[in-house]
Amino acid sequence: MQTHPQSGKTVQHKAPTATASNSLNTLESVSVGRLSVDALQRAAQHPQAMSPGQIMHLQRTIGNRSVAELFKKNSTAAKPAEKPAEPVVASGTIQAVPTASQADIQRKVYIKNTLFSGYRNKTKSGRGSEGVGDRNVKTMMGDNKSRYFKSKDEMSQYAANTTEKIGYVEKTNTWIRLPDELMVIGEKHTATTLHEVVKAVGTDKFMYEGYTEHPAEAADNPELKATMRQRDAVGDAKFGGVGSGPGTKSHYAESFYPKIIRGLQGLKVRYDYQVMGSEAEKKLLSMAIRFAASADEDSGLYQAYTTQEDLWKSTATSLEGDTNSAAPLAEAMRTAGSSDLFTTFVRELTDYATTKIQEEQAHASAADKKAFNDNWHMAKGDYDVEGSEIMKAEKARDFSMFQHIKKANTDGYLLYGLGDLHLQRIKKLLDAEGIKSENMNTFISNQEANHPQS
Repeated sequence: MQTHPQSGKTVQHKAPTATASNSLNTLESVSVGRLSVDALQRAAQHPQAMSPGQIMHLQRTIGNRSVAELFKKNSTAAKPAEKPAEPVVASGTIQAVPTASQADIQRKVYIKNTLFSGYRNKTKSGRGSEGVGDRNVKTMMGDNKSRYFKSKDEMSQYAANTTEKIGYVEKTNTWIRLPDELMVIGEKHTATTLHEVVKAVGTDKFMYEGYTEHPAEAADNPELKATMRQRDAVGDAKFGGVGSGPGTKSHYAESFYPKIIRGLQGLKVRYDYQVMGSEAEKKLLSMAIRFAASADEDSGLYQAYTTQEDLWKSTATSLEGDTNSAAPLAEAMRTAGSSDLFTTFVRELTDYATTKIQEEQAHASAADKKAFNDNWHMAKGDYDVEGSEIMKAEKARDFSMFQHIKKANTDGYLLYGLGDLHLQRIKKLLDAEGIKSENMNTFISNQEANHPQS
């Protein structure tokens, strides 16, 4: 027996049975929270007149099979179109499940957008044991998530972790399906990010702004190489290790040189000579210091570095530590009573890296350069005015990202993730190239509309 508290009293009903006669007897003891006594009597005599919501309630109290027997017993003629199971919709369409109380809601697996609520009872297929954890078929049939598959075979592949375009984004409670071509997604780095999307679908075919190419100088610079690898490891951890194994595709989404300029332009020296900026910008300062050690020996950057080599090394080490502090540099500037050490280093690095950017862009096609110049534009809420050092660095980053997006598109990648400001500046460019792009909120909203969860 089962009990259900309701309207100040406890109503008991029998467990589901397998025959029509038993189901008719059971009707009298079903909870009246959804059906009145009169409605129960009418259901026993004319089940075809019941609403979808009432049918759903009976299925979850006396059982699917008993409801089927009830329909069969009271039907005057066999009608092929009549189905005792939960309401389903035609393939290719989506329809909300009939309104039910919160206690009645049980989300299930959909095949071709058709609800297969009784699939978990088909033990002959053996599919219930496929998969482990939340991808186990039996678990999927009974938990509170709705998943949408094109076929039973695709469901089996998902259970076996061999799909890469479908999955459940836990952060937003959304089932998603990626298109068969590259999707560029702009995100707010503090909200839902590409990390959640990639972990949901399990693909290694992605590039992400958080991964920066290692410059050629890193090949003979162990300290710079170690710093770059440490940064990559942080990204790998955020993606849950997806795409970090041997033989996986490259995730590097932009060039080192404009990224390093942008990082330094975001840093400021406070009145007490403390170096202020975001954690990411301070990490880029440590990379810039390591990079300076490999600059051309006749460059101003190399001279600025070697003049105070021990100071710069200790500053980089401090920035790479747990405190993320530029304390050695701050102390040296405080002693000198001047911020010249910092401003000179930033100026020389900017000049040196700008030359490297120009060398890289010289290899781009004339068509790409023209398309970029015709379609790039400032975004609302951007960092500064066009032509400022920080915006010149951002524009160079956008061009580098554009080149990487085109490569990702050619190489069969599925995802490219970048900050939403970048997407706003190059969206017109991507549209002209026929490359799909959306900001994360729009992407998730569209997926929620296509794959409703209740």
